[in-house]
Amino acid sequence: MMRLFQHHASRARDLGISRQIIEDQELHADSIILGGRRLANFGLCSYLGLDNDRRLKDGAHRAIERFGTSYSSSIAYTAVPLYRELTERMAVIFDASVVLAPSTTLAHFSALPVLVRPGDAVLIDGAAHASVQTATQLLQAVGLHVQPIGHNDLDAVEEAMASWDGTGRTWLLIDGLYSMHGDMAPASALIDLLDRYPDLHIYCDDAHGFGWDGEHGRGAFLARSGWHDRLVIVVGLAKSFGATGGVVAMRNPELADLVQLVGPPLTFGGPIPPATLGAAVASADFHLSDELGPRQAEFKGRIDLVNRLAVEMAIPLADLSPTPIWYLDVGDYESMTRVFLGMRESGFFLNGSAFPVVPHGHAGVRFTITMHNSPRQIEDMLTALRERTLEVIGKTEIEIDLTAELPAAYKQSTSRLPD
Repeated sequence: MMRLFQHHASRARDLGISRQIIEDQELHADSIILGGRRLANFGLCSYLGLDNDRRLKDGAHRAIERFGTSYSSSIAYTAVPLYRELTERMAVIFDASVVLAPSTTLAHFSALPVLVRPGDAVLIDGAAHASVQTATQLLQAVGLHVQPIGHNDLDAVEEAMASWDGTGRTWLLIDGLYSMHGDMAPASALIDLLDRYPDLHIYCDDAHGFGWDGEHGRGAFLARSGWHDRLVIVVGLAKSFGATGGVVAMRNPELADLVQLVGPPLTFGGPIPPATLGAAVASADFHLSDELGPRQAEFKGRIDLVNRLAVEMAIPLADLSPTPIWYLDVGDYESMTRVFLGMRESGFFLNGSAFPVVPHGHAGVRFTITMHNSPRQIEDMLTALRERTLEVIGKTEIEIDLTAELPAAYKQSTSRLPD
């Protein structure tokens, strides 16, 4: 597996699909320069466009002036006041107790070994983010049972709950918004499971759902579920929030304090840099202001635009949930490469994806939108994607299945792509 991964990764790097250094000397939010050519960028996750917001830049600059480029101490000893400022704001955003970490991955490595106790069992969704999957290795190393289950398979959860007769608890590890296909966890149904099974706990990575959705931006999962005492939410600040770092949120203050005090990376690892803290505090102020709602509404309008146009153009995207992530499965690695390079030739940068990021035989292109992408740019990109896909599959039309779950506005068009 490692050799196959290395082969795909090195080839993707050589073809310009991955691990590229952009050539911009100053970043334009909606585009990047690669190979001497400016490409519209549909590979960013800064969904609300806060990565280039003047208030966040000023917040980072003020933090550097106050505290330097780094404060080189474990937070177990001392930390700059911005840690307290950000923690207080995050507690308001989530209406919960919170713990800060330098990244989402380190948040998982801090929280899971503390939350999951000896005798507990762990179920993990097969599509959960790689950072969650990796963190379970720490649990397995101390003898805990970790069982993968099918994606969004609630029946498998119930079967596992019925089959285990241990005295411990069961933890279900999921994503709120899955990072490749852009589909969501069934939040309401999962909360129903929590109500039915008192030994069940849910640990949800909602890094991609945070910021652009929910009250104060608290995320796509909470927007659809609300809080539960046996729910833990982990988010990242490096996407819609416009900064970097991770946050663990839960309703149990004693348990949050335990994670803060004994989570290994939060004792033995480095701190969040002052500039990042300053930007995050400025972003938190934006999320707690009256400006967030209109920005979220405008962004969701662009999500709807993508889904409507995809149906009208009969582009067979893997999922049309109302999220800012989409995936086009073209099958084999060669087809993915041709679609990706064709899109670059057309002036658009998307994310080419293959095993092990996606299952073997399901290579494709993933794209995201941000507030930096205009409606005109979105329409032009989808038009090019339709044309390039047709060239690769050697057809003049594409069959798609309009499922019953699609909003009515997405069903109004033909199911075939015209010649």
